[in-house]
Amino acid sequence: MRFGVSGTPVELPTPYEVALLRVAQSALANTVRHAGAARAGVTLSFMDTSVALDVVDDGCGFDPMAPRAQTGGGFGLPAMRSRARSLGGTLIVESAPGQGTAVAITLPLPAGDTA
Repeated sequence: MRFGVSGTPVELPTPYEVALLRVAQSALANTVRHAGAARAGVTLSFMDTSVALDVVDDGCGFDPMAPRAQTGGGFGLPAMRSRARSLGGTLIVESAPGQGTAVAITLPLPAGDTA
């Protein structure tokens, strides 16, 4: 497992910290539970107007467009999307069978934090 930070860190509001933590926990739990990955990485990126968290693994991957019943999925991805939306952000999942998975949440920085 690798972790990295890019950009200049800024203090984040508590709801942002909680959302980023929970998305990281959920994505890594999915990696452990389902992916059979040899490696995983987490990157926290501070940009001019947003903060992003990426969780990437080299596991078995899946079809993110398949209905949850077909993938054996639960409520993890919908909960992550809901967290992102509640703060005006986005959650993107990129995966394919045999290709690993990348989960990225991007949240806009509050106006006072973009200086």
